[in-house]
Amino acid sequence: MRARTVATAALLIASLTACGSSSDSKSAAAPSAAEPAATETGISKECADAVFDLMIDQVNGADTPDSRPEACADLTDEQWSQAVDEAGDKVLEAGGATGGNADTEAPTEAEFKVGEEARNRGTVVTMKKVREANSITFNGAAKQADPDAKYVILETVVRNETKASMDLTCSLPIINALIDDQGRRFDTIEDLDYVPGNPECNAQLQPGFKDEMKFVYRVPKDANIVLWEFEEYDLEADPAPSLVDLT
Repeated sequence: MRARTVATAALLIASLTACGSSSDSKSAAAPSAAEPAATETGISKECADAVFDLMIDQVNGADTPDSRPEACADLTDEQWSQAVDEAGDKVLEAGGATGGNADTEAPTEAEFKVGEEARNRGTVVTMKKVREANSITFNGAAKQADPDAKYVILETVVRNETKASMDLTCSLPIINALIDDQGRRFDTIEDLDYVPGNPECNAQLQPGFKDEMKFVYRVPKDANIVLWEFEEYDLEADPAPSLVDLT
């Protein structure tokens, strides 16, 4: 996951920077007083979030437009390049959080347990049940894990207490990893919207609402799962994941 994220981010940074350049580029201008969310660089949070989401879609294999997001339409070429670079850094951080390194040690302390409300900034997750299975129902059919593997299914309820909507299945509002007693970190399977009961792709969980969500992982048959790590992605915050004890 880490290698794919790094490579994809690098390619996307190059392509987005190229598509932002043009002969009729805008001259630099001071941020408008009507844009309170703009940073000192003139790049609004809406634009920064849009570029990040665009990169995440590309990492996940989705079709993405060649043009700038609407929220970034007024940027100069210099500002656009900076927005792309900053979003690329965030994508790489997310890849590191989900992919991890081979010598990563499992954290020894968890803040929350199964059945409790686990909070990370404005994202609240209640872990209802943890179960293992040799197969799952996926896109209407049985999907086997193979003889040397198994599925770990986390049945949760996610409550959105942020100030923006969340796409739980086709975006990355919650960076997460399943961790075993060897410190190995596992990513969810792709296309979680094909798991029965999960929100549809691009279904936006609005602030103040909650929804049931199954996080599904394919892990080695002998893996002893001990922790779930999750974090609300925030372009302006330092990484600070929360841990749920699954033992």
